[in-house]
Amino acid sequence: MTFEATVAALAAWMESLPAPLPLLGYSQGARIALLLALEHPELASHLILVSGSSGISSDPVRARRRGLDDIIAAEIEAFGVDQFLDRWLTQPLTSTAAVSSTVAAWDRTVRSENTAAGLSAALRGLGQGAYPYVGDRLVELPMPLLAVAGGRDQKYRALAVEMASEAPMGRAVILEAAGHNVVLEEPHALADAVETFLTATSGN
Repeated sequence: MTFEATVAALAAWMESLPAPLPLLGYSQGARIALLLALEHPELASHLILVSGSSGISSDPVRARRRGLDDIIAAEIEAFGVDQFLDRWLTQPLTSTAAVSSTVAAWDRTVRSENTAAGLSAALRGLGQGAYPYVGDRLVELPMPLLAVAGGRDQKYRALAVEMASEAPMGRAVILEAAGHNVVLEEPHALADAVETFLTATSGN
């Protein structure tokens, strides 16, 4: 499982659709969507990145993150998905404390459908440590870009503003009430932001 293979598979699927289409990704999915838009710009009419980034610019820092991802992947293989989720869903960035207990329970049920093998492979092949830095390529994007982040997520809030400023047709929207998991915490506000963006840029 690699970014290259994932992007190639998605591009092949999108080529069977009436492209170009709006492309939206959240978190890890945002990184994949950004790579897809860079490698196959003809397939994406718009690019929407939710809590996304353009990668880690420092080679040593990226290598350290790759090592950390490998350690976590090995722990998932050794102890299973449930123990991983016990920790993952209580960390500041990925916590579900800001949503109702019903939504949090649903979210955990969905995540529990993953397998240890699948999650560990995704961390090793699609984690931030494996992602190539593409911040210097944002200027290549020919389509309108919307970067969305939660106001309580200081790191990704700054990244959203930075990516929007680098893309030729970029704009950023900060949903102040949300943290990193904008999709779960502010789904209606996110939908409104996306609809407004698509309507405003439909002529591009």
